[in-house]
Amino acid sequence: MELKGKTALVTGGGIRLGRAFALALAREGVNLVVHYNQSAAPAEETVQLAQDFGVKAVALKADFSDLSATQALFPQALEHFQCVDILINNAAIYLKDTGLETDLHTWETQFRINLQTPFLLIQAFANQLPKTQQGRVLNIADAQIRKPQPSHFAYRLTKIALVEMTRMFAAELAPDITVNALGLGIMLPLAGKEHIDLQAYAQQNIPLKRTGSPEIAVENALHLIKSDFTTGAFLRVDGGQYL
Repeated sequence: MELKGKTALVTGGGIRLGRAFALALAREGVNLVVHYNQSAAPAEETVQLAQDFGVKAVALKADFSDLSATQALFPQALEHFQCVDILINNAAIYLKDTGLETDLHTWETQFRINLQTPFLLIQAFANQLPKTQQGRVLNIADAQIRKPQPSHFAYRLTKIALVEMTRMFAAELAPDITVNALGLGIMLPLAGKEHIDLQAYAQQNIPLKRTGSPEIAVENALHLIKSDFTTGAFLRVDGGQYL
Protein backbone atom coordinates (compact mmCIF):
# COMPACT_ATOMS: atom_id res chain seq x y z
CA MET A 1 0.00 0.00 0.00
CA GLU A 2 1.18 3.49 -0.85
CA LEU A 3 0.76 5.37 2.44
CA LYS A 4 0.95 9.01 1.44
CA GLY A 5 -2.45 10.67 1.62
CA LYS A 6 -4.07 7.85 3.60
CA THR A 7 -5.69 8.29 7.02
CA ALA A 8 -4.97 6.17 10.10
CA LEU A 9 -6.63 5.76 13.46
CA VAL A 10 -4.19 4.76 16.22
CA THR A 11 -5.69 3.81 19.56
CA GLY A 12 -3.62 4.91 22.52
CA GLY A 13 -1.75 7.05 20.02
CA GLY A 14 -0.67 9.82 22.36
CA ILE A 15 2.00 8.06 24.39
CA ARG A 16 4.73 5.42 24.31
CA LEU A 17 4.55 3.02 21.35
CA GLY A 18 1.23 4.44 20.22
CA ARG A 19 2.90 7.79 19.66
CA ALA A 20 5.78 6.07 17.83
CA PHE A 21 3.35 4.34 15.46
CA ALA A 22 1.41 7.55 14.88
CA LEU A 23 4.44 9.69 14.12
CA ALA A 24 5.98 7.02 11.88
CA LEU A 25 2.81 7.10 9.79
CA ALA A 26 2.85 10.90 9.75
CA ARG A 27 6.40 10.81 8.35
CA GLU A 28 5.00 8.66 5.55
CA GLY A 29 2.40 11.33 4.77
CA VAL A 30 -0.52 9.68 6.58
CA ASN A 31 -3.23 11.81 8.20
CA LEU A 32 -3.98 10.83 11.77
CA VAL A 33 -6.74 10.26 14.27
CA VAL A 34 -4.94 10.01 17.60
CA HIS A 35 -7.15 8.27 20.14
CA TYR A 36 -6.61 8.82 23.87
CA ASN A 37 -8.45 8.30 27.12
CA GLN A 38 -6.63 10.02 29.99
CA SER A 39 -3.58 11.36 28.11
CA ALA A 40 -5.13 14.48 26.59
CA ALA A 41 -2.03 16.69 26.73
CA PRO A 42 0.34 14.06 25.24
CA ALA A 43 -2.22 13.30 22.53
CA GLU A 44 -2.42 16.96 21.56
CA GLU A 45 1.38 17.09 21.53
CA THR A 46 1.41 14.07 19.21
CA VAL A 47 -1.03 15.89 16.93
CA GLN A 48 1.24 18.93 16.82
CA LEU A 49 4.29 16.78 16.06
CA ALA A 50 2.37 15.02 13.29
CA GLN A 51 1.24 18.32 11.79
CA ASP A 52 4.90 19.34 11.57
CA PHE A 53 5.21 16.63 8.90
CA GLY A 54 2.54 18.40 6.86
CA VAL A 55 -0.35 16.03 7.52
CA LYS A 56 -3.75 16.60 9.05
CA ALA A 57 -4.23 15.23 12.57
CA VAL A 58 -6.84 15.30 15.29
CA ALA A 59 -7.00 13.89 18.84
CA LEU A 60 -10.21 12.15 19.91
CA LYS A 61 -11.08 10.95 23.40
CA ALA A 62 -12.80 7.62 24.08
CA ASP A 63 -12.94 5.57 27.27
CA PHE A 64 -12.93 2.01 26.00
CA SER A 65 -14.49 0.74 29.21
CA ASP A 66 -17.62 2.60 28.03
CA LEU A 67 -19.33 0.79 25.14
CA SER A 68 -21.06 3.93 23.84
CA ALA A 69 -17.75 5.83 23.75
CA THR A 70 -16.13 3.00 21.81
CA GLN A 71 -18.97 2.91 19.30
CA ALA A 72 -18.82 6.69 18.86
CA LEU A 73 -15.13 6.80 17.93
CA PHE A 74 -15.45 6.04 14.21
CA PRO A 75 -18.41 8.38 13.66
CA GLN A 76 -16.36 11.14 15.31
CA ALA A 77 -13.34 10.33 13.15
CA LEU A 78 -15.48 10.52 10.01
CA GLU A 79 -16.49 14.05 10.94
CA HIS A 80 -12.87 15.00 10.22
CA PHE A 81 -11.88 12.63 7.40
CA GLN A 82 -13.72 11.05 4.48
CA CYS A 83 -12.65 7.57 5.54
CA VAL A 84 -10.02 5.75 7.60
CA ASP A 85 -7.64 3.52 5.61
CA ILE A 86 -5.49 2.15 8.43
CA LEU A 87 -6.45 1.00 11.92
CA ILE A 88 -3.87 0.24 14.59
CA ASN A 89 -5.38 -1.39 17.67
CA ASN A 90 -2.68 -0.45 20.14
CA ALA A 91 -4.50 0.55 23.34
CA ALA A 92 -4.59 -2.11 26.05
CA ILE A 93 -4.40 -2.55 29.80
CA TYR A 94 -1.95 -4.87 31.55
CA LEU A 95 -3.19 -6.00 34.95
CA LYS A 96 -1.27 -8.43 37.13
CA ASP A 97 -3.13 -11.53 38.30
CA THR A 98 -3.07 -15.31 38.23
CA GLY A 99 -5.86 -17.67 37.29
CA LEU A 100 -6.96 -18.10 40.89
CA GLU A 101 -6.56 -14.41 41.73
CA THR A 102 -8.49 -13.01 38.77
CA ASP A 103 -11.83 -11.63 39.86
CA LEU A 104 -14.72 -10.97 37.53
CA HIS A 105 -14.10 -7.22 37.40
CA THR A 106 -10.47 -7.69 36.34
CA TRP A 107 -11.53 -10.26 33.76
CA GLU A 108 -14.31 -8.15 32.28
CA THR A 109 -12.27 -4.95 32.23
CA GLN A 110 -9.37 -6.47 30.32
CA PHE A 111 -11.55 -8.39 27.88
CA ARG A 112 -13.63 -5.27 27.21
CA ILE A 113 -10.63 -3.06 26.46
CA ASN A 114 -8.12 -5.53 25.00
CA LEU A 115 -10.44 -7.70 22.91
CA GLN A 116 -13.98 -6.35 22.59
CA THR A 117 -12.78 -2.90 21.59
CA PRO A 118 -10.53 -4.12 18.72
CA PHE A 119 -13.43 -6.34 17.58
CA LEU A 120 -15.86 -3.43 17.46
CA LEU A 121 -13.34 -1.09 15.83
CA ILE A 122 -12.47 -3.61 13.12
CA GLN A 123 -16.17 -3.99 12.35
CA ALA A 124 -16.62 -0.22 12.19
CA PHE A 125 -13.45 0.16 10.12
CA ALA A 126 -14.54 -2.41 7.54
CA ASN A 127 -18.05 -0.98 7.30
CA GLN A 128 -16.89 2.60 6.67
CA LEU A 129 -14.26 1.73 4.05
CA PRO A 130 -15.55 2.06 0.48
CA LYS A 131 -15.88 -1.30 -1.26
CA THR A 132 -12.79 -2.44 -3.21
CA GLN A 133 -10.67 0.19 -1.44
CA GLN A 134 -7.58 -1.17 0.26
CA GLY A 135 -7.43 -1.11 4.03
CA ARG A 136 -5.01 -2.20 6.70
CA VAL A 137 -5.61 -3.42 10.25
CA LEU A 138 -2.71 -3.98 12.64
CA ASN A 139 -3.42 -5.48 16.06
CA ILE A 140 -0.71 -5.03 18.67
CA ALA A 141 -0.41 -8.33 20.48
CA ASP A 142 2.40 -9.58 22.74
CA ALA A 143 5.25 -12.01 22.11
CA GLN A 144 4.94 -13.47 25.62
CA ILE A 145 1.75 -15.35 24.72
CA ARG A 146 4.01 -17.95 23.11
CA LYS A 147 5.06 -19.05 26.63
CA PRO A 148 2.18 -20.07 28.92
CA GLN A 149 2.51 -18.54 32.38
CA PRO A 150 -0.05 -17.96 35.15
CA SER A 151 0.97 -14.32 35.64
CA HIS A 152 -1.19 -11.66 33.94
CA PHE A 153 -3.70 -14.43 33.35
CA ALA A 154 -6.60 -12.49 31.84
CA TYR A 155 -4.29 -10.17 29.87
CA ARG A 156 -2.57 -13.13 28.20
CA LEU A 157 -5.91 -14.66 27.27
CA THR A 158 -7.03 -11.41 25.64
CA LYS A 159 -3.89 -11.28 23.52
CA ILE A 160 -4.13 -14.95 22.54
CA ALA A 161 -7.72 -14.33 21.46
CA LEU A 162 -6.67 -11.16 19.63
CA VAL A 163 -4.25 -13.16 17.47
CA GLU A 164 -6.94 -15.72 16.65
CA MET A 165 -9.36 -12.91 15.83
CA THR A 166 -6.70 -11.45 13.54
CA ARG A 167 -6.64 -14.67 11.52
CA MET A 168 -10.41 -14.93 11.37
CA PHE A 169 -10.89 -11.34 10.19
CA ALA A 170 -8.02 -11.76 7.73
CA ALA A 171 -9.92 -14.57 6.05
CA GLU A 172 -13.21 -12.69 6.08
CA LEU A 173 -11.99 -9.29 4.91
CA ALA A 174 -9.67 -10.41 2.12
CA PRO A 175 -8.84 -9.41 -0.54
CA ASP A 176 -9.32 -5.70 0.10
CA ILE A 177 -8.36 -5.46 3.79
CA THR A 178 -5.33 -7.13 5.33
CA VAL A 179 -5.35 -7.91 9.05
CA ASN A 180 -2.12 -8.70 10.89
CA ALA A 181 -0.84 -8.90 14.44
CA LEU A 182 2.47 -7.70 15.83
CA GLY A 183 3.77 -9.63 18.84
CA LEU A 184 6.22 -7.34 20.56
CA GLY A 185 8.79 -8.18 23.17
CA ILE A 186 10.41 -5.55 25.38
CA MET A 187 10.49 -2.25 23.49
CA LEU A 188 10.24 0.15 26.45
CA PRO A 189 10.38 -0.15 30.24
CA LEU A 190 6.99 -0.80 31.78
CA ALA A 191 5.26 2.41 32.85
CA GLY A 192 6.29 3.16 36.41
CA LYS A 193 9.29 0.81 36.24
CA GLU A 194 11.69 2.95 34.24
CA HIS A 195 14.39 2.34 36.86
CA ILE A 196 14.82 -1.33 35.87
CA ASP A 197 18.13 -2.12 34.12
CA LEU A 198 16.79 -3.58 30.89
CA GLN A 199 20.25 -4.20 29.46
CA ALA A 200 21.11 -6.49 32.38
CA TYR A 201 17.77 -8.25 31.93
CA ALA A 202 18.43 -8.70 28.22
CA GLN A 203 21.84 -10.27 28.85
CA GLN A 204 20.17 -12.93 30.98
CA ASN A 205 16.90 -13.52 29.12
CA ILE A 206 17.09 -12.51 25.45
CA PRO A 207 19.18 -14.54 22.97
CA LEU A 208 20.12 -11.43 20.97
CA LYS A 209 21.37 -9.83 24.23
CA ARG A 210 19.48 -6.58 23.79
CA THR A 211 16.00 -5.19 24.08
CA GLY A 212 13.97 -3.68 21.31
CA SER A 213 13.06 -0.03 20.84
CA PRO A 214 10.22 2.09 19.48
CA GLU A 215 12.17 2.29 16.22
CA ILE A 216 12.23 -1.51 15.91
CA ALA A 217 8.52 -1.71 16.70
CA VAL A 218 7.78 0.93 14.06
CA GLU A 219 9.94 -0.75 11.41
CA ASN A 220 8.00 -3.99 11.74
CA ALA A 221 4.62 -2.27 11.97
CA LEU A 222 5.26 -0.40 8.73
CA HIS A 223 6.33 -3.61 7.04
CA LEU A 224 2.99 -5.25 7.83
CA ILE A 225 1.00 -2.16 6.88
CA LYS A 226 2.76 -1.62 3.56
CA SER A 227 2.73 -5.26 2.49
CA ASP A 228 0.20 -6.20 -0.20
CA PHE A 229 0.76 -9.93 0.29
CA THR A 230 0.70 -10.48 4.04
CA THR A 231 -2.48 -11.11 5.98
CA GLY A 232 -3.37 -13.19 9.02
CA ALA A 233 0.24 -13.05 10.20
CA PHE A 234 1.46 -12.98 13.78
CA LEU A 235 4.92 -11.39 13.60
CA ARG A 236 6.88 -11.99 16.78
CA VAL A 237 9.52 -9.32 17.40
CA ASP A 238 11.24 -10.16 20.69
CA GLY A 239 14.94 -10.78 20.09
CA GLY A 240 14.29 -14.51 20.43
CA GLN A 241 13.06 -14.27 24.03
CA TYR A 242 10.04 -16.48 23.44
CA LEU A 243 11.46 -19.02 21.01
